[in-house]
Amino acid sequence: MYEITEVTARVAHTDTRIPFRYGIAEMTRAPHAVIEVRVTDGRRSALGFAAEQLPPKWFTKDPHSAFRDDLRDMVAVIDNAVRTAIDLRAASAFALWRQLDEAQADWGRAHDIPGLLSGLGTALVERAVIDAVCRLEETPFAAALATGVLGFDAAAIHDELRGTAFLPQAVDRLHVRHTVGLGDPLTDAEAGASPDTLPVSLVSSIRRYGLTHLKIKTRASADEDTERLRRIRALTREEGIDARFTIDGNESMTRADDLTEWWETLTADDDLRDWFASGLIAIEQPFARSVALDPAVSHALRALPRGTRVIIDESDDAVTTVREAMDLGYAGGTYKGCKGVFRGVANAALITERGRTRPTILTAEDLATLGPITVPQDIAVAATLGLTHIERNGHHYFGRQADLGDDLTERLADAHPDLYAHQDGRVRLLVTDGAVSTRSARAAPFGLIPLPHPDTLPALTVENATRGID
Repeated sequence: MYEITEVTARVAHTDTRIPFRYGIAEMTRAPHAVIEVRVTDGRRSALGFAAEQLPPKWFTKDPHSAFRDDLRDMVAVIDNAVRTAIDLRAASAFALWRQLDEAQADWGRAHDIPGLLSGLGTALVERAVIDAVCRLEETPFAAALATGVLGFDAAAIHDELRGTAFLPQAVDRLHVRHTVGLGDPLTDAEAGASPDTLPVSLVSSIRRYGLTHLKIKTRASADEDTERLRRIRALTREEGIDARFTIDGNESMTRADDLTEWWETLTADDDLRDWFASGLIAIEQPFARSVALDPAVSHALRALPRGTRVIIDESDDAVTTVREAMDLGYAGGTYKGCKGVFRGVANAALITERGRTRPTILTAEDLATLGPITVPQDIAVAATLGLTHIERNGHHYFGRQADLGDDLTERLADAHPDLYAHQDGRVRLLVTDGAVSTRSARAAPFGLIPLPHPDTLPALTVENATRGID
């Protein structure tokens, strides 16, 4: 029997090296929430950690609210999850998560808080609990999942999986799917001078990291998107790469017909149509979350050519949502740490099972994720799910680790030499031939080998989170 005896939430602040424009937001600064839990089995105890960026306008996309007000809501949901988790007792990490998820979801509904936002608090505590249990049992995440140490049961989430087995994988490398933001320059001439030694333009990023995978953000303006996609297609051809890519619609469509009309315009271009046929992985969340799960979109989804896969991301606001989306005609969803590990593993099992009879997909996505805590955990989960690529953009837009107030960054480089390296006076993510290694992250209890010591960070409060935020 495990018990959560302590939970602490703290905050650091991070600044971008270059602005990150996505959807209706442009991020230049973000708080970085850090969660620490202590789990005991009555005889022994262990600490576990999780962290997450708190970005503007992703959990809720209200164009009229100030970021400071959005942060108040983010702090509130994390605070409620922290308070709810203390003294929870259960036979496994999975059972602890289910108790917390149910209580947090009920609280969110009672306070009219969207499920995607209320789930942030659950996911942070969940990841810290997984870390603590894996450290307590001295078992890496994949083994703990496979052997029942974590108590995971996919059928408890998706009943149709009863009697099926989902076996963790062992992927040594993950291709980095590089984010091409809405405001990102494509060439060095457009980029101007870099603020440091890292690349700014897409061309420079391809050359520096050896990229082969992209995530291209679009506006749902068929003419503008066609022109930008043409440029990216030509650029990748000039750089000699046969890119694999996702197209992120960023919730920009509000009618079912928007998808049909947009796709018809894009594929009227012969070169783009051929590029999509050879390289397109999936179209991510083209519809606004207010309409994405309306039965009216089903016809538009099913009218796309077979093999053109559309998935949800921001609409994934509950443990059953990906299943409901697939019933409408979506091909799957995303693994994103801010939505939860056990939910992601259950969705991977569901997508694998349904993939026996139709095209399905699960992708791994980023939330401007930074090390030292979050990136190794993300990589450990994605590798365990058997994925072959993962969106990474924190290393590009921020170019550094979150400062947690101790020497963790240096210890990170020593413990994970396959994943991090000293470059230009900083410890940076090591991307080689367009990919990152998963070996040391998979060998860790849960992604991260060294223990953090974030004691000097201030408590996560509204005042501390909004410091320096306009």
